[in-house]
Amino acid sequence: MDSKHCDCENALFTEDASFEPMTMPKGYGKKLEIKGNSIKNKYVPTKEHNALWVRFRFETDTDFEFQLNPSVATDDFDFVIWKLNGTNYCDSIAKGLRPVRSNLARRNPAEGSVTGLKKGAGQDYAKAGPNSTFSNSIAVKKGEEYMLLIDAPYGAQGGFSTEFEYERYVAPVEVTVEDPIVEVKEDLPKLYIRVSGEANEHLFAANVHIKGMPDQDSVYEQNGYFIVSQMRQFTNYIIDVNKRNYLQTTEKYFAKEVKNDTVFVQLKKLEIGSKLQFHNILFVPDQPAIMKSSNLDLKRIRNFLRTNPHVDVEIMGHVNGLAKKKKRYRELSERRAKAIYEYLVKEGIDKSRMSYEGYGNEQLIYAHPKNETEARLNRRVEVKITKI
Repeated sequence: MDSKHCDCENALFTEDASFEPMTMPKGYGKKLEIKGNSIKNKYVPTKEHNALWVRFRFETDTDFEFQLNPSVATDDFDFVIWKLNGTNYCDSIAKGLRPVRSNLARRNPAEGSVTGLKKGAGQDYAKAGPNSTFSNSIAVKKGEEYMLLIDAPYGAQGGFSTEFEYERYVAPVEVTVEDPIVEVKEDLPKLYIRVSGEANEHLFAANVHIKGMPDQDSVYEQNGYFIVSQMRQFTNYIIDVNKRNYLQTTEKYFAKEVKNDTVFVQLKKLEIGSKLQFHNILFVPDQPAIMKSSNLDLKRIRNFLRTNPHVDVEIMGHVNGLAKKKKRYRELSERRAKAIYEYLVKEGIDKSRMSYEGYGNEQLIYAHPKNETEARLNRRVEVKITKI
């Protein structure tokens, strides 16, 4: 990434408080807004090193959380957030405006060096050194704007992705249900999502959640389609679909062009023995501790169980161990499966509906993985239907 957004006055602006995975720019741009601070200062870094500035606005009252996920676990990212007032906010920041949140804590490669905001973190600010890498979430109001500074004090070997969690504002949409889609004159290109069963029959009343959709857009159902009110170019849409008595499914769609397009999502009927696989639930190496970057898949399991309250499941843990340590692998995979079980109990899922089991390396998808992708497919969590 170039240095275009390395200065406050040229901050990357987003109305959705989210952006695509990116690499970290080098340097601090044309102006050094942050400088001359003590290493003990918990509000801002000693100075800008390698900086990215992002400005965003909220369209609803909400509790704002976010997570920054480095692609290389040894990279160190700090962040500072200011609430903006007036038009001269960059000058105010340079003159010492106190931020509302910051986290300058030392990186934690064992947990992927993930950082961000979350509810109940226990601190608004974290100075440099061995502190928690998460700070408290922010209660924001509709119309408020904030500035985020991401700083990589030692540079970055890789890039990073972000996950922003907050209640989305859904603008009211007037829909004439009687008119078929082909007869509606569309002012804006839309993304149509058709949910069907294995016999290609239309499925209605599904729960469709789209990550990556700007909050000024909305999803509504019409004539058997779920419709995103406006297609946005160069946007990654992650489409999660849940429906009672069907397996949860996730589809990804990248909008290369601004034009009407359709995504077909096919759901499989639940059966005893059906399995949902989750490859993005990661653990600290050789430990059962769940890494913070697993949040999205954990929520998918929780949402599936909430959508299907009549279903019982077994949580199955698998490791990628290739050595002859079957007992150790089985114990580790069982402890990891138990960690998922305990998370779901805390999320309100009745423990009587769930069991857990560790299978070690006995059910490898790839007996001899050739790359990290195949190793990751071996290192997985599965949810098996045991009762309907």
